[in-house]
Amino acid sequence: MNNTESKLITAVLQDKQIHVLLQANVDNLLRTHGDIWNFVRLYFENNSSLPPVDLVREKFRDFDPIPGVGATKHHLEELQGEYLNDSLKDIIRSAATNVQNNQGTVALNDLITKTSELKKNTAAIRDIDVTDLESAIAYFENVKKQQSLGHIGIKTGLPGFDNYLPSGIMPGQLGVFLAYPGIGKSWMALYFAVQAWKQGKTPLVISLEMSETEVRNRVFTIMGEGLWSHRKLSNGEIEVETLKMWHAKHLQGKPEFHIISNDQGGEINPSVLRGKIDQYKPDFVIVDYLQLMAPNQKSDNETVRMKNLSRELKLMAIGEEVPIIAISSATPDDVNDLSTVPTLGQTAWSRQIAYDADWVLALGRGNNSDIIECAFRKNRNGFMGDFLVQCDFDKGYYRYKDFEDKS
Repeated sequence: MNNTESKLITAVLQDKQIHVLLQANVDNLLRTHGDIWNFVRLYFENNSSLPPVDLVREKFRDFDPIPGVGATKHHLEELQGEYLNDSLKDIIRSAATNVQNNQGTVALNDLITKTSELKKNTAAIRDIDVTDLESAIAYFENVKKQQSLGHIGIKTGLPGFDNYLPSGIMPGQLGVFLAYPGIGKSWMALYFAVQAWKQGKTPLVISLEMSETEVRNRVFTIMGEGLWSHRKLSNGEIEVETLKMWHAKHLQGKPEFHIISNDQGGEINPSVLRGKIDQYKPDFVIVDYLQLMAPNQKSDNETVRMKNLSRELKLMAIGEEVPIIAISSATPDDVNDLSTVPTLGQTAWSRQIAYDADWVLALGRGNNSDIIECAFRKNRNGFMGDFLVQCDFDKGYYRYKDFEDKS
């Protein structure tokens, strides 16, 4: 039996600090005492108290409480340290084997995925005391400093959106674009990413539907602001010298803009995304689109799969302190009418996406129309409302439009 795990179980039975373990990813840390912990947790959930030590000993004959243990938090940190060291050894050994077999790419991808998952399993849970005046003052002073440096609250340049979300798109937020296919949600998400980039931010776009070349052409179209059309970029009808001059004038010395796609068949799940966030340190993340991402927790039930995935993205946004915008497909009530703006109840596969999101912007567009109707279906940090955007996908521009001038 693992001595550290025995100390942890003994400690929680003595000091009753079960919330410390409930807040941590302790299920993944316990290798020999997982069954004992599950019994203790379920007992607590059913009885609102911890089981007596004698009952645990009776249930698990090989469990021996250890005298003189410390606090639950102390032994949790001790176990996290052991788990981290042992796991890193396994990861490094596996990577070394792959390198020896001339599988460097496999080794690198394995390192990114497994170290990202390891970081999540050993992450500390943050808490604050609301009566602590010093921490509150430090927080507000930091907010003012970050705002003065332009580090908080990404603005989109669309008055309709920015007025309804006055603080801008903030770190830790999970935003959702909700629309039927072909409305232009991917285009608008990329427009938001370019606006973030213009404000000195580093965007990261995870494209599960288009190749990185297709995404880059759209980004260049939006960045070009009418200099060239998306059609010409896609067809290669751009003079190389023109591209070089534009790049030297507008892109050199600017923040990086990363695009990740799985057009080579590789699986992208939250662990891979977390690894890319650790690698590139982005300020703005787009997942296009949510229903195509593989969750860490596999399930044959699509609703459960989307529920798990949604929760993982929200926790990632908070933990990595970065805004994540997830593009989500909507399921129409009438497949012959895709011009309406969808409701939260039409989120494909799971309403959990809407529950986890800080804001949900639903989009609708009539046939052959260049007007996108936008409606906040949820806005935790702002106001509900709708607005219009006039778009030209080929030129890559979006402009706010008054309802009175909808024609």
